[in-house]
Amino acid sequence: MGMGERVAIAEKTLLARQQLPEIFGSEALRPSYDGLGLANIAALITHWLCPDAPTLSEQPALPPFNPNLLAANAIAQAWETWQRQAPINHIVLLVVDALGYDQLQSLMNEGDAPGLATACAGTQAFFMPATSVFPSTTVTALTSAATAYAPAQHGVMCTNVYLRELGSVVNLIHWRPSTAPTPTPYPDSQLNPDTFLSVPNLYLRMEKAGVDVGIVNLRQFKGSSISRFTSVGSEAGTSGYTGYLTPADGFAQLRDRLQRQTNNGKSFTYFYVPHVDTAAHRYGPLSSSYRAEVAALDFSLKRELLDPLADRSDIVLLLVADHGQRPAYPDKILWLNQHPNLTRLLFVPSTGESQCRFFHLRQGAEAAVLEYVQQHCGEHFLLLPKAEAIALGLFGLPNQPLAEEYCDRIGDLILIPRTDWACFPVEHSPIIAGVHGGLSRAEMLIPFLAYRFAK
Repeated sequence: MGMGERVAIAEKTLLARQQLPEIFGSEALRPSYDGLGLANIAALITHWLCPDAPTLSEQPALPPFNPNLLAANAIAQAWETWQRQAPINHIVLLVVDALGYDQLQSLMNEGDAPGLATACAGTQAFFMPATSVFPSTTVTALTSAATAYAPAQHGVMCTNVYLRELGSVVNLIHWRPSTAPTPTPYPDSQLNPDTFLSVPNLYLRMEKAGVDVGIVNLRQFKGSSISRFTSVGSEAGTSGYTGYLTPADGFAQLRDRLQRQTNNGKSFTYFYVPHVDTAAHRYGPLSSSYRAEVAALDFSLKRELLDPLADRSDIVLLLVADHGQRPAYPDKILWLNQHPNLTRLLFVPSTGESQCRFFHLRQGAEAAVLEYVQQHCGEHFLLLPKAEAIALGLFGLPNQPLAEEYCDRIGDLILIPRTDWACFPVEHSPIIAGVHGGLSRAEMLIPFLAYRFAK
């Protein structure tokens, strides 16, 4: 059976397995935390390199990525054959922001990513779709990728999140109040990234197991709030951080790092590329600028890594995305500031994402909010009680204990688009062309490429 047939089987089976009830919309997918999602891919790294790494927590991380859960013989056999090819000593986790599975498939089929198309079709590759987390947004997904924990466990629920301990809505990317008039971030004495997470990161766990761990990321991200709370305590986040100017520069530095590695030890390198997401937000997914960004990435990846390291069968590249994107339409946006009879029922401004809006309600307001949404925008949006979202496993495995902060941060009701609409708190300009954060197929499906550097 060829690669294309196997991928089609994996896609069809995964879609059927993760499909949500029709009330969520025709293409809504449940994130997988049991073995077919982004956090499980992160867990696969320790499973391969250092299965005896200390947990550093009473709460275990999620299980490793496991295509056998699809119960498809062709997929299980291909995965087993791929794993047996050679020992794995060095792993690179390449996270390309917003390079969703559907978007990558289109780009490969239409000739915009020939290097990746060739790599995915080779015997040294295993390729299939996986799922993002929910909300399918960068800060939440990258925390899962750095820890192998679900959002319900690590507590980073969205970009703009209500923190009860501060009594404020905080932008976790800029590390400041969401409505702050200045760009000044919180001081450590008020909100410290080094104590923000209640779960350990992979970097520290692997370092304690003797693995050489490094991070290759954009220069200006070193020491940022996300970098700090996802790598706290590790050398990878400080002396082991390699900053790059462009993705091509980063791939060249990554190649130099890998060429210094030998079979005498094991290494892990995390590599993050934000540029594709920036193009998608500004111009739209699959726009000419989006395609150009991916094409440049594809060329650099082949030139700097895939070709020069073709004789290193002990190196594995895991290429994933944090989420996909879908187009946004100016005439299909719910502006909450145009609905004062709704917003006055909230005790803090709505939090979350354009595709996942958390409502923190005033006491006794639930019935009024439900009635208002049903009457004014029920055709395009679903208002989901928190308990139902938890029971459906949207934020983590339903049977696992939840982070203490988790329930506070997702509010009481969750507004989710059922169609191709989006929701923003206030009108703003310019309108972004691409959005993510929701449960639609375009946002939720991400690629999983496991590639061996072997001829």
